[in-house]
Amino acid sequence: MAKRKTPIPENETYILPSSNEEMEKFIEKFRIDMTEHIVSSIEFAIDNKSPIIEVFQFKNSDYVITIAEKDYDLNLTHIHDLYNKFKLYELCPRIEKIKDKLKKYE
Repeated sequence: MAKRKTPIPENETYILPSSNEEMEKFIEKFRIDMTEHIVSSIEFAIDNKSPIIEVFQFKNSDYVITIAEKDYDLNLTHIHDLYNKFKLYELCPRIEKIKDKLKKYE
C-alpha cells in the first residue's frame, strides 16, 4: 500500500469548560465565537469531504461533540436564525455561501 504524501488536514477543536456552571458563563460570553467556530468547522468539513466533524471537546475529558454531514445544513440554518435574532446581519452572507457550497457538495 502506498503512503499518503500529504496528511489529511484536521479541523481545530474548540475546548469547552467541563462544569455546568462554567459552561453557562462561557456560552453567554462566547456564544458568537462558538457559532462562528461551528460555521468554520462545517465549511472545513465540506471542503475536505468529511462525513463527520469534531467541533468541541470538553476540558480534561475525552468527550467530544461532533456534527454529522446530514446535520450540516440544519446547524447552518439554526445559526443563521440566531444571527437574525441578534441582528448580526453582516454574518449571514457567509452562512448562505456555505449552504450553497453544501448543495453543490451533495
